[in-house]
Amino acid sequence: MYISLYRRYRPQTFSDMVGQSAAVGVLLESLREGSLGHAYLFSGPRGCGKTSAARLVAKSLDCLNRGEDCEPCGVCENCRAIAAGEHLDVIEIDGASNRGIGEIRDLKSHVSLKALSASYKVYIIDEVHMLTDAAFNALLKTLEEPPANVVFLLATTEPHKVPVTIRSRCQHIPFHRITIADTVSRLKHVCSQENIEADEEGIWEIARQADGALRDALSLTEQAVALGRGKLSLESVRELTSGSSRAELEKWVTMLRTDPQGAAAALHSIMARGISSERLCEALFVLFRDLWLFCLWKDKALEALETSSAERDYLAAEAQHWDKDKLQAACMLCSRLLPRTHYGMKGDIFSGLIFMELQNILAGNVQPAPPSRAREPERAAAPQPAARPPREEFSPAPPREKRMPEPLPPVDDFWMPPEEELPPVRQERSAPRRVQEPAPLFAAQPDMIFGNDAPAAFDVAGLCARLGDNEFSRLVGNLSSDWLPIAAALLNAELSRRDGTLEVAFERQMPAKNFLSIPHNRKTLTCAAAKLWGIESGEAQPQPQHVSEPDEPAPEKPSAAAGEAEENEPTAAQSLTSHVLRLAGAEVLYVKSVHANEDESEGNE
Repeated sequence: MYISLYRRYRPQTFSDMVGQSAAVGVLLESLREGSLGHAYLFSGPRGCGKTSAARLVAKSLDCLNRGEDCEPCGVCENCRAIAAGEHLDVIEIDGASNRGIGEIRDLKSHVSLKALSASYKVYIIDEVHMLTDAAFNALLKTLEEPPANVVFLLATTEPHKVPVTIRSRCQHIPFHRITIADTVSRLKHVCSQENIEADEEGIWEIARQADGALRDALSLTEQAVALGRGKLSLESVRELTSGSSRAELEKWVTMLRTDPQGAAAALHSIMARGISSERLCEALFVLFRDLWLFCLWKDKALEALETSSAERDYLAAEAQHWDKDKLQAACMLCSRLLPRTHYGMKGDIFSGLIFMELQNILAGNVQPAPPSRAREPERAAAPQPAARPPREEFSPAPPREKRMPEPLPPVDDFWMPPEEELPPVRQERSAPRRVQEPAPLFAAQPDMIFGNDAPAAFDVAGLCARLGDNEFSRLVGNLSSDWLPIAAALLNAELSRRDGTLEVAFERQMPAKNFLSIPHNRKTLTCAAAKLWGIESGEAQPQPQHVSEPDEPAPEKPSAAAGEAEENEPTAAQSLTSHVLRLAGAEVLYVKSVHANEDESEGNE
């Protein structure tokens, strides 16, 4: 039976491992010192040697004739059985197909059994990230404290999908992509062992197409040899890869500069052979990147590029005809088109877009910078909006729009003008808002906020200076500093005088209206208004549910407990200043309940 190349040339010793010197060094040193851990997690891309390394560890542990360097002999009974996958003490489990909790329970039931014919029992779980959460949970305790002669070797291409509880119980050894140079060296060795005539350019092209996976490189080599009838040639590789070889794209880039009409037909031919837009875009980006780097640093750039001798000659010849800015613009074009190809862009659309844009770049019509940066000067040159006029301190009518309040200055900066300099009281508004209603003396501004950053002892005189010379500021001045919540409640109210009384009007039912309807608060406000305007007595706007009408009989004489509560009014009033007021839209919300004063009076008894 024919065995594939990647199976025949699987590494049988640690020295056969290609491009994984760090991982191999850690494993060999642990085997030499006898400090091999009980569980390892091998992670890396496909075809980089994770499963091969796990088998080598198992062979080294159970080899009957292991050398001093801990390399397995490869000829003893155990080594040959492990290489063939037939050893009873080396159990390989495919995590993709045995991912349930039942399989893990079977593993736990057999893990404590003694090894049959070897010193160690080795469990190799490939694609371990495919196990279910329940299976991982069932494996936790066994993985943390397995029997002394059991070793777990887990392999995965996606370590981030392995739970942290599993990773923390394993020694994590990362495997890396195999470089193009190492892949080329290995392919040359395989071709010499198989007596295959191979072109160097064909080997380089296969190594580039493999993208760091040696197993993929050996599979492509096998197909190219079959297509070339026993010979590995560049033509067979080009036919196998559907025209996306580096040599063909190099010819197309040169034709794009010298013969645009022929380049258009060649691009159509390349797309017609079945190459995907994504692969073609990636290959063009790599080619333009290599040309750009060579334009910048010449021969020094070749040290960082994995290229063959023929490719280096092409870079030296073609880079002379390109400007570095145009090459940078070509790279940016490919980077912008690459995400679109992931969503199934048609080949005709892709070929048309990339050909037109590259022609514009060659003609100098496109700047090398991305379009987003190219539009920045236009935005900078746009006319700036005119500065806003200075804000007036207060206007007679409350503003409709919601604005964030300006922070109040420090308390020490407040200043109150002398009383004789205050302007006379204006009795009526020039333009009343509602017909057949008394014109309010003033309207409080919703911008005034007494936040939770206000000091405990607030300066009322300074607050009045901040408010300005108007009716509201003088009314607040007549209120003591203990009754600032009453002044805050007036922010949503309109005050007017009629027949020697003070009326407080609200547009709708709100917490401020209920707060001022409390008799004690209403009395304090009336006293302040009487002191300012000489009003003998006044009532707030009637509130049926809380306030009695002026013509109703006087309330009953308060009890002794109520009188004692009135004596403690300053203490209750002082507690009001500790409550927080905050602005929601244009409405002040109070944390204090409607019957706060009555509750506090009762508490002082």
